[in-house]
Amino acid sequence: MNASSATAAKPHRRHVLVIDAHPRADSFCSGLVAAAANGASAALHEVRWLALRELSFDFNHTGQALEPCLERSRQELLWAEHLMIVYPVWWGTMPALLKGWLDRVLQPGFAFVEREDGGWEGLLGGRSATLIATMDTPRWIFGSILHSCSIRALRDATLRFCGIGPVRVLLFSPVRTSTPEQRQSWLQRARQEGHQLERILRTGARARIKAWLQALRPQFYFFPWLALTAGAVSASDAKGAAFRWQPYLLCWAAAWLLEAMAVLTNEIHDVQTDTLNRNSGPFTGGSRVIIQGVLSSKQLHKGRNVAAGGLACVILCLTILPETSLAAVSTLIGAGLVLGIGYTAPPLKLAYRTWGELAVALTHSALVVLLGHVSQGGGDWQGAGLLALPMFFAVLPAIILAGFPDREADAAAGKKTLAVRWGPRTAAGLALASAFLAVAWYAVLFSSPWWFFLALLVHGGVLMLGLAGCVRQPPAGRINGLLALALSYMLWFVWVPWLKH
Repeated sequence: MNASSATAAKPHRRHVLVIDAHPRADSFCSGLVAAAANGASAALHEVRWLALRELSFDFNHTGQALEPCLERSRQELLWAEHLMIVYPVWWGTMPALLKGWLDRVLQPGFAFVEREDGGWEGLLGGRSATLIATMDTPRWIFGSILHSCSIRALRDATLRFCGIGPVRVLLFSPVRTSTPEQRQSWLQRARQEGHQLERILRTGARARIKAWLQALRPQFYFFPWLALTAGAVSASDAKGAAFRWQPYLLCWAAAWLLEAMAVLTNEIHDVQTDTLNRNSGPFTGGSRVIIQGVLSSKQLHKGRNVAAGGLACVILCLTILPETSLAAVSTLIGAGLVLGIGYTAPPLKLAYRTWGELAVALTHSALVVLLGHVSQGGGDWQGAGLLALPMFFAVLPAIILAGFPDREADAAAGKKTLAVRWGPRTAAGLALASAFLAVAWYAVLFSSPWWFFLALLVHGGVLMLGLAGCVRQPPAGRINGLLALALSYMLWFVWVPWLKH
């Protein structure tokens, strides 16, 4: 192995803060603290210890200034990349010492920030944690009857709330009746946790899957699939031929991979605006995997390269299928790459030039409809275009609205979305006009059962009332309810081929 490859293979050395939260120094927890810290030190991590019982502070949170020891605790937390918190479970929860320390140290402005819309944002992202807890309660009682209350309080309601994750849990019980051999095995397990910390955090399959699902944002893949399927069914019906499953599935895979490449590219190039964003939600503000330290930009680049390789394989498979126009498929996939990656990536940076919303609406309507169309060997191209027209106007309102919670961060980062360039009132007016045009074009172009069209009118009417409210009074903060209404509005426009049957 040469020097460069040896350097590349060198594991990451973490800053590890081991927190001893037991009120007594002669407890079994102290042995676990020493074992975990020694294991991490043996793996060449930089380790610091923090024994809460040695701190002198008021447990009561009455708004007073922090004592010097708590100011030092904050500096230790900011230094740390991984926390190992060792504590006993008493009365189903944590000792008052640990609870008082958390109450005083993890205050708004340091551990989290409250938004004007009532939401919150954790400020301690980029850190992970391990909880090592001891107790005398049998584990089955703690889990099934007490619902792991202590673990949930510290892991979910505290650490994850502040942005810390993933959080691993080691639970040793019952301590009071344990044998010397059991205690020794628990000490060895704590030492192993510290020593294998890097491997555990890097190779945990569950954590990796969760991180990549967060980055890929699967909530954005459902509607393009329906639109592609509508294009395929419409083309198959127009030709009067049997449905061609192989090219359909390959084109579906191509659309999925295009979406994945666009999403990952957006994550890589939108770090500045996502960092500034305090109104992020399921459909806005990015996945935040880089900001939270869950995945790195380098990992996202690798993920995008894997998706690109998969896309190349899909195109290769399509070339060997009969009655599939390689030129048409390549043109559509090429257009999807340009518009998807060019949304935020240079040189196009469409979202920074007020073309981003139109590009997304086009790819999520006409492009996927036509991709489904060519999967069935083409046919009535005019019919595919007419099918995509109301879809385009149905998709656009949700995309415009997605820029509302982000507009302050986008403006600070120089991103010229419609809400930034023309203001929220004008942008809401465009979304309102687009929602109306969607149902108007649908009424002109297609016939459907009266109950279906009535339901569409009701949904569209409620959405347009909400958009009219945005024109009168632009919303501040998150608009998850209105966004959900706009996103579900799209779903009415993909059923045209099935309504003919």
